[in-house]
Amino acid sequence: NLSARREWYYLQSNLNEQQKVAAAVLADQQGWHAQAIFGFARVGYLDDLDKRFPMPFDNEVQVNAEKNDVDVAWAFAIARRESSFMADAASGAGALGLMQLMPGTAHYLAKKKVNRKVLFDPQQNVELGTQYMRYLLDKMDNNPVLATASYNAGWRKVKEWQPEMGTMPLDVWIETIPYKETRNYVKAVLAYQQIYHQHLGNKDNMFRDWVKMQIAPKS
Repeated sequence: NLSARREWYYLQSNLNEQQKVAAAVLADQQGWHAQAIFGFARVGYLDDLDKRFPMPFDNEVQVNAEKNDVDVAWAFAIARRESSFMADAASGAGALGLMQLMPGTAHYLAKKKVNRKVLFDPQQNVELGTQYMRYLLDKMDNNPVLATASYNAGWRKVKEWQPEMGTMPLDVWIETIPYKETRNYVKAVLAYQQIYHQHLGNKDNMFRDWVKMQIAPKS
């Protein structure tokens, strides 16, 4: 909760580097994943991918990803990038919960008003979040990279960014994204997806497929 986080932030300001690493490890052991992720990043403790990319709420994520026919590793990557698995995360723009859903988006998906309490519930947030991922895939011709960009910037905007004529290699297209935030978001989610892909027991390198991907022109 908020008061606990305030205490944690105050504690951090009085620790040396070694103590900060120990504190992040403790946070990870206690299931306080967001503070562990932030703590490891602050001290440059980047090599332990298991601790930096945990899989909390794994049942909720896997069940709902499979139900909505989206890649489980992708769902974990979106949640990791959006909230660092902080169930009560709230952005300045009004996005809420693990997968940072806007109440209006949740309302549209659920076809009824969805209150803050629902969006702060991990099960219901992940259910709606993976449903939204499926919706974006359908809008973007089942292209997961375009859907990832759409999760950040909105699908209408991403359609505007598709090539005018002919196809474009994925890596070139990513660099043409006019919003720096979305450009960095897509790169981060792709990297996180590969990490979670391996965490889930898959040995293949997803980047081999991505480097061959061509972005289709506007339809």
